[in-house]
Amino acid sequence: MKISKYTFFTILVAVLTLSSCNKFLDTKPVSYVSDDVTIFDLASSQSALRGVYRQLASTGYYGETYVTLGYFPSGDVKNLTTGGAANLVTVNFRADDLNFNTAWTAIYYTINRANNVITKVPSLVGPGFTQVQNDQIVGEAKFIRALAYFDIARAWGGAQIVLTPTTSIDALPQIKRSTLDQTFDQVEQDLNDAEALLPNTVNRIRATKRTVWALKARLYLYRKNWVKADEYATKIIEATDYELLKPFSSWFANDVVGTRESIFELAYSATNPSTIRQQMQHSTNGGTYRYAPTDKFVQLLNDPAVSGGRSALIGKVTQAGTTLWFGNLYYRKNSTDPAYVLRIAEQYLIRAEARAHLGLIAGATGGLADINAVRERADVAPLTLSTANDLLVAVESERRIEFAWEAHRWFDLARTGRAKTVLEAIDPNIKIDSHETVFPIPVTQLQLDKNLEQNAGY
Repeated sequence: MKISKYTFFTILVAVLTLSSCNKFLDTKPVSYVSDDVTIFDLASSQSALRGVYRQLASTGYYGETYVTLGYFPSGDVKNLTTGGAANLVTVNFRADDLNFNTAWTAIYYTINRANNVITKVPSLVGPGFTQVQNDQIVGEAKFIRALAYFDIARAWGGAQIVLTPTTSIDALPQIKRSTLDQTFDQVEQDLNDAEALLPNTVNRIRATKRTVWALKARLYLYRKNWVKADEYATKIIEATDYELLKPFSSWFANDVVGTRESIFELAYSATNPSTIRQQMQHSTNGGTYRYAPTDKFVQLLNDPAVSGGRSALIGKVTQAGTTLWFGNLYYRKNSTDPAYVLRIAEQYLIRAEARAHLGLIAGATGGLADINAVRERADVAPLTLSTANDLLVAVESERRIEFAWEAHRWFDLARTGRAKTVLEAIDPNIKIDSHETVFPIPVTQLQLDKNLEQNAGY
């Protein structure tokens, strides 16, 4: 896979822009490092790795754009502004939509930074830079590269795979897109490598062996490897450092960070803020209020029998006698809300789905126990189900509520092939053609990179 000419120029412009922006002048190399900085010792390697994390958390990726690509076509979010987001809401995907290009570029920027670390750091073991330290840095970079390729794969289908850093246009490899399975193979290989390199410890903002297990469980769910999905989700569930917190809002309310609910979250600060909160919150809380839950979704979240304590995921304000609802997962006035990437509740629902496919429904080892654990934590009555199909439908519904603002809904419906059936029933304005379970390759990338081929149907 290669980084296109447009992506390379975007990276170059971004570096120059960031260097001239006051917001980032305060962000020394401890938080930001450009891709062309020489990596030559432990300190510069650690600085480069922090730069990989910073790009993962950037506005184009988990800081906003990629996440909203999961929000808008979910059937549960309405667009409150003019522009391309309206097409995303109705699943009228367009290759010229700037949102696709922004996310695509941000992800490849992340990959390039990870490649820089993965390529240069291994040879630096020596005095003052132990093998353990080296393994830690390379393992974390491999985890992030795996996550980035996974996110491309589930969004666009397959990726161009490049595993070395790109420093100039002349150095760009001439590579066509790999298939979805080939891209997932690369994700799995990076996760295997990271698992071997990283320690079996808990760190909720940095990758460890346990972070790898959680992403492996998600990967195997997407690959329909139910046995492996069950295995890796169980590894996390049986660890003693993660739990479903009560009340439900305990893992995000009152400005908490890094709770026992969280497996991996991205940290933000006043100098490196998240922009999701600004777009989600109403103007009375200093937001721009670009999108909001639909009326039907508000009803679900406010239904005690369906949502329970998860009603905390939305808030409201009344103006001129009209009640306006908004998402409330991201709410902090200084925009330092973490980006929640991997959470223990997902592992329970991954295992429930995997066990449904394996025919394990009831009892201590059945998927029903897992879904009921998630419901009990939210103060929702347990389900009584007897068939695999009923359990799968229940998991789908539970994921919809549990991860209301964690951008799983669209990808869940796309991977299970249920997007058309479910979303067209929710909103008559949504029409989904068979090719629209993956996003279009951005037209700008196609124009500047002749090795790229558009997804069929666009």
